[in-house]
Amino acid sequence: MIKDRNNLLHPFIKMSKTLFVFLLIFACSGGGDPGGGDNGGGGPNPPSNIIPTNLTFNVQVVGSNSDNPNGDGSGVVKFSANATNAVNYSFRFGTGDSKESSSGSVEYTYTDVGTKTYNVNVLAYSSTGDFISAAKTVTVYVVPESDADILQLLTGGSEKTWKINAAFDSHFSLGSKDHKYPSWWEAPAFSKSNSGFYDDEYTFKNDGTYSHKTNGDVFGKAKYLIETFGSTGQGSNSDGEIEKYNLSNYEGSFYVKNENDEKKIILNNKSFVGFYVGEHEYTLECDSENNILLRSVDSDNNAWYIWLTDKDVSTNSSKDLFTDLIWSDEFDYNGKLDSNKWSYEVRNQWYNEESQATTDRLENVRVENGLLKITAKKENYGGKSYTSGRVRTFQKLDFTYGRVDIRAKMPSKAGTWPALWMLGSNYQSIDWPKCGEIDILEHAGNRLNQIQSTVHHPDNYGSGDSKVTYDYNDVSTNFHVYSLVWTETAMTFYIDDKPYHIVGNACSLPFNWDFNIIVNVAMGGTYGGSIDPNFDSDTMEVDYVRVYQ
Repeated sequence: MIKDRNNLLHPFIKMSKTLFVFLLIFACSGGGDPGGGDNGGGGPNPPSNIIPTNLTFNVQVVGSNSDNPNGDGSGVVKFSANATNAVNYSFRFGTGDSKESSSGSVEYTYTDVGTKTYNVNVLAYSSTGDFISAAKTVTVYVVPESDADILQLLTGGSEKTWKINAAFDSHFSLGSKDHKYPSWWEAPAFSKSNSGFYDDEYTFKNDGTYSHKTNGDVFGKAKYLIETFGSTGQGSNSDGEIEKYNLSNYEGSFYVKNENDEKKIILNNKSFVGFYVGEHEYTLECDSENNILLRSVDSDNNAWYIWLTDKDVSTNSSKDLFTDLIWSDEFDYNGKLDSNKWSYEVRNQWYNEESQATTDRLENVRVENGLLKITAKKENYGGKSYTSGRVRTFQKLDFTYGRVDIRAKMPSKAGTWPALWMLGSNYQSIDWPKCGEIDILEHAGNRLNQIQSTVHHPDNYGSGDSKVTYDYNDVSTNFHVYSLVWTETAMTFYIDDKPYHIVGNACSLPFNWDFNIIVNVAMGGTYGGSIDPNFDSDTMEVDYVRVYQ
């Protein structure tokens, strides 16, 4: 049995001896130190591990400065790293993306809109594949893609510089946040000349960059200026404002969007336009090729408005800009009104509880001795107890913006209600008050010498936006010039070229289309009041009506 087992193992033993010799030869023929160095044991030298050292890691957000610490909105960030014995670098940007670089420098563009913070890492590798790493956080501002139409408007396709349109009334104004127009206060032309913002220039470029040329100072609420830019030691005025607050020119970025049919301008970080109230988002409430109205709402829920223009700002105020006489009636004829200029409104039913019927008779409306005379009479006519006249320029003179001068003398008897006013010429299609109404003058014999000017519109059609003055005590005995200066920024009312009431305009208001002029005398009603029982007749006289554009 033993002999048989030995015979069986003999071939295996023989094969094993052969394999041992093969392995021995192989082990002695390769590997080890490429230079053939002796390791003391006669075997090969394994490669030594090379560990990088002295790793530095730098991050630069493109466009970052003291005003824009998170960059210019492009989202571009430059990364650089350096380490002793490093031959390759791997950058991990905190978004799932990574880049390799043998030089140690890469550039990466973040695309998430807004201001975001990312955890970034760099791994520095040696030739042996060993590495060390470093980590940083980076905060980056990315401007959203801008609405193309709004961007075109704001930049003109390249770049455009805007300035405060200080020559126009209501270039700077205030209202309720619940409205889209100024309803509380309007600045007359050039009234803030010493505040430090009329010389500011605001430049928007189609690449999303923004520059504010302050010329050394700006204007704004003290608490917001100090919170944002720091105290300069300047005191505030009685309204809590700092005039000519020291601030150097600066650059920033912006984007524009159309959100829920509202055109928005969003400035990054500290950037602002006009009167600073701590906000960096503006709504474009009105826009044309050369003029825009910006609205911002502060933390106290006040809505602030600024009109900007890309034209040179006039040195003349808006009331002096309309110099071309486009229409007039000097009433240098006698009899009936000039039918090329006026039409009669003949009716026996009027609004506001008025008591007159209006006619085209010479008894009620006539031209003589260079004057238009509208006479209210006590007489039974057309089911009414009084007659009078009402004339208009509808479909003979319909115009948008300009200056209207009307020289007139008022009646004086109790119950008379003379008016020089304007109505939207689209009143038949959209009705009152949607069409808008501008009352240049209203007077009541029951309130002698109280002059009232008012605008009516859907948001304020009852009492309207009204103001009265008692500065004149002879309106029924002498002629005065009652004027309206009407622009896309405001409606300003004058007596003898003295302004006394400003109403801010906006695109949300019905004062940006054609109106016509109306001249009439009503009797009684909600404004005229009680009629003197002894009333017989009284007359309003008009010397001229002139329209300039």
